[in-house]
Amino acid sequence: MNTPLIAPKMLGFWVRCIRDAQHLSQEALAASAYVDIRTVQRFEAGKTVNITSRRALAKALGYDNTDVFDDPKFAEEVLKFFDGLKAIQQKSLDDQHPDRVRVEAQSLASGTEALRFADAVNAMSFDIDGGLSDVAKEVAAGFCDYVQELMDLDDFPMSGRLAIAKELDDLLQDLREKGAQAYIATRDRKFRGRDWGDKPSWDVTIGFLVIVPTDRQLKELYIPRKSRFA
Repeated sequence: MNTPLIAPKMLGFWVRCIRDAQHLSQEALAASAYVDIRTVQRFEAGKTVNITSRRALAKALGYDNTDVFDDPKFAEEVLKFFDGLKAIQQKSLDDQHPDRVRVEAQSLASGTEALRFADAVNAMSFDIDGGLSDVAKEVAAGFCDYVQELMDLDDFPMSGRLAIAKELDDLLQDLREKGAQAYIATRDRKFRGRDWGDKPSWDVTIGFLVIVPTDRQLKELYIPRKSRFA
């Protein structure tokens, strides 16, 4: 069984939270631990701090075990705390979007991936972030239009697919140079017409293409819970 470990930045954030809860400034903690204030700043920023300073800071924060920051049980408790906090934050976000569901988002890294995406879906939804520059929005709109047009293409030679993938690669590179990144997600749905009777449902894969600034990293997308087709 692997020993739970805390990422340095997470540990630094934890230390900052404990310090704040005790109404200690960085200067006060440094003085209590007999270390330089830059040591406190480095530790809270997730930087490397020697073992002597780590022990001094643990003692100054009130821990009886001066090696607590390297204790697997401590690490497990801290990770559980952050998992619980994340769950609370996620529920709050879900409650803000009662008419939407979360789906896993994937960063679109290549033209080949974009082509496969177009092949796999029956319908698409596009969204271009309003915070992008006008130039980036123009490239994003062109990229979205291109991907949508690919849905209507029948089988074509491999040489044609390679050429299209290269063009999509170039567009994605242009987007990145202009500070934008594309993300995709899919959702499988079943649709029925009111007058279909005994006819089987229509199995549909809906694709979602979102283009946002590169400083926004998306792991999930909130998409409409219900979809309609004209």
